[in-house]
Amino acid sequence: MRSLVATTAVALSVVLVAGCGTDSDSGDAPASSSSSTPVAAEPAVAPAPTVTPAGTVIEVGNEPEGVVIGTSGIAAVGVRRPDAITLVNVRTGTVIRSIPTSGAPRHLELAGPDGPVILPLETSNTITELSFDGTFGPIATGVGDLPHDAVRTSDGTLVGTNEHGGGALFIRDGKLVKSLPAGPPQPGGVAAVGRYAAMADVQGNGVFIYDGTTMTEVASKRIGTRLTHAHALGDGLVAFADTDGGAVLVERITPQVVDVSRIEAPGKPYGLSYDARTKTLLVTLGSSNKLRLVDMTDPAKPRIKGDVPTVQQANSVAMDPVTGIVAVTGSAPGEASSLQIIPADQLPR
Repeated sequence: MRSLVATTAVALSVVLVAGCGTDSDSGDAPASSSSSTPVAAEPAVAPAPTVTPAGTVIEVGNEPEGVVIGTSGIAAVGVRRPDAITLVNVRTGTVIRSIPTSGAPRHLELAGPDGPVILPLETSNTITELSFDGTFGPIATGVGDLPHDAVRTSDGTLVGTNEHGGGALFIRDGKLVKSLPAGPPQPGGVAAVGRYAAMADVQGNGVFIYDGTTMTEVASKRIGTRLTHAHALGDGLVAFADTDGGAVLVERITPQVVDVSRIEAPGKPYGLSYDARTKTLLVTLGSSNKLRLVDMTDPAKPRIKGDVPTVQQANSVAMDPVTGIVAVTGSAPGEASSLQIIPADQLPR
């Protein structure tokens, strides 16, 4: 049975300057429906679950997508129509507040262990940051065409993916200081590895590496079928969801891209998260309504711990780095307001 928690609206007088972007399609969709446009990897269209999702499910807002959790146990969840960030205490399972934004959030990243949250707002071509107390940081406007994901490299540069414009975006002190053309013609997820940003291309062109300090492309490699998300694992490693290839690919960034291992993940793998304490990789299997946990103690020989039943079309996942509680967003029609919270003792060991 679904546990419903009413969202407490908080009126915040925060003004973000909107751009000309139109609302994006769901998933990492192609920039055009033209037959000449290469097909991009997209999230699964999942059937209704046949197994009750683990843990509890609460309401957080419409069409939840990206989710991150800080060391305080507060989760930030990106929702749409109306566009907002919903803050949730995953340790108590309660909604704290909803913070309106002037564009639709998609991927969310943490700039530090307890924030701020790096917040690309796709439909207003804006990238900003948001602390867990609801305070916005510098606001960079006029940023590319549908900025999809962004990470902070070790020198403090925000490196973002210009999904519909191709290539990379570089932001310092709240200003777009440089943009590079493709590179990846339609970049999706990105992960920070020291001074480098490792970027996945959803049209099947593999991985592109950018140096945040010099703001240059320094390496690339064609891997997998069509990638979507990327997540850093520490020690120079990055996991890439090969959504159309049914696998997660683990690569070492030197900054050259070096193959380390392949993890079988049938069912359109999409969302990724990582628990450094237990060296556990979490992967959403969107089309089968499952969350897969993988032991990464030996990155060259990953071991699948097991699967957990999720809400319909589990797109994104995050883990509380202190308690091990997991949060999963369900993004399918009819489950569009769901955030699944799974206690650590319900996860495979």
